[in-house]
Amino acid sequence: MTLFRRGSRVVVSLAVCAAAASGCGKKGPPLPPLARIPAAPGNAQAARIGDEVYVWVIVPSANVSGQTPADVSSIDLYAVTALQPPAGADLTEQAVKVASYPVHAPVPPLPPTPEGAPPRLPPAPPGFVQGATAVVREALTADNRRADRLPAAGAATAREETAPPPAGPLVPPADFAVLKRYYFLVAVSPAGRTSAPTPVLSVPLGDVSRPPTNLRIEYTESSITLKWAPSANAHVTAAAVEDPTLLPARPIVPPPAPTGYHVFTAGRDAVPLADPFSLTLPSALTPQPLATTEYTIPGAVQFGQERCFVVRAADMVGGVLTIGDASEPACVTPVDTFPPAPPTQLAAIAGAGVINLIWEANTEADLAGYIVLRGIAPGDTLQALTPAPIRETTYRDLSVTPGVRYTYAVVAVDNASPQNVSGQSNRVEESSRTP
Repeated sequence: MTLFRRGSRVVVSLAVCAAAASGCGKKGPPLPPLARIPAAPGNAQAARIGDEVYVWVIVPSANVSGQTPADVSSIDLYAVTALQPPAGADLTEQAVKVASYPVHAPVPPLPPTPEGAPPRLPPAPPGFVQGATAVVREALTADNRRADRLPAAGAATAREETAPPPAGPLVPPADFAVLKRYYFLVAVSPAGRTSAPTPVLSVPLGDVSRPPTNLRIEYTESSITLKWAPSANAHVTAAAVEDPTLLPARPIVPPPAPTGYHVFTAGRDAVPLADPFSLTLPSALTPQPLATTEYTIPGAVQFGQERCFVVRAADMVGGVLTIGDASEPACVTPVDTFPPAPPTQLAAIAGAGVINLIWEANTEADLAGYIVLRGIAPGDTLQALTPAPIRETTYRDLSVTPGVRYTYAVVAVDNASPQNVSGQSNRVEESSRTP
């Protein structure tokens, strides 16, 4: 019995050890490597300016896992022209890739430059930098203005020359009936893995108001004012004329919003770029479209420096603000023809063999100084006492004859060439005492 029980304990112990060996400390199958997928480009936006579309995004700097730098070698731009935006699980099947732009990680800085050596810039490969804003543009051609037929998922895209269907006689046109160019972007890793797409951006392709005309420029010492004639086909708000004998009329189709105007610095988007990846979005000087045909730019005057401007019409097309073509540019090189203000509060104090003058200082930034004028009283004609402008606001006239009564005035001059001379200050009369 004792041997049996010992044997039983041995058998049980071996069974427990065998069971433990089968599960304890045993390694499972290796986990698959983490897929390096870049995050989607951020803050995607688009705008139409004339016959060009600008699209800009923030290039991803991390993967979807949060790992940095991002595994991204390019960003791809897709587009399709249609009445409705692309939809489906894979938007790339519903559009055409129109461009691919290389992307690189930020270049690490070089070691400090030795003292006296010229500064060095780290070499950067061509392309957009991760984390930066990438701006690209596409010209609107006759080809990409034609509508595409959106296929079912997995089908090929077929070109179809169609126009938006006309609205019914008593039905207002729906927003989706406006032909648009739709865009989205994806980031692509070196292994060919793509990020999620950006939101689909829409740009209407309808006609906009023609460029404004007769752009002209006026300026003062401190501001530039632009004036122009409205676009020939601009939308305007018609004044309501009430007929008391008729019921109030309400249009079935709401009229288009009035045309506004944006002012741009001329030539900004016409300058060829040495680096195609340094494109910037043309920025209007006007924060919002103007309802008027006049705009004043405060503080824009720099004498002797040419400034050029254009004006573009701004219309709501398909619910999206669309900027039209530029007007003929207008240029001006302001010339300083603006004299300082006349000096004020001139006073004279007589002394023995001298007449002292004092006056209030001018505040013009380009003031060169003052010229003191003198004549024999009553002094219809005054002559300059100071051959060159003086900066002081006091003057001692030591060239006086005791007992002779003199008339004085002061004028201010600026640094323009030729100099602008102010009007005369108030006149004062005084005679010196005998020494």
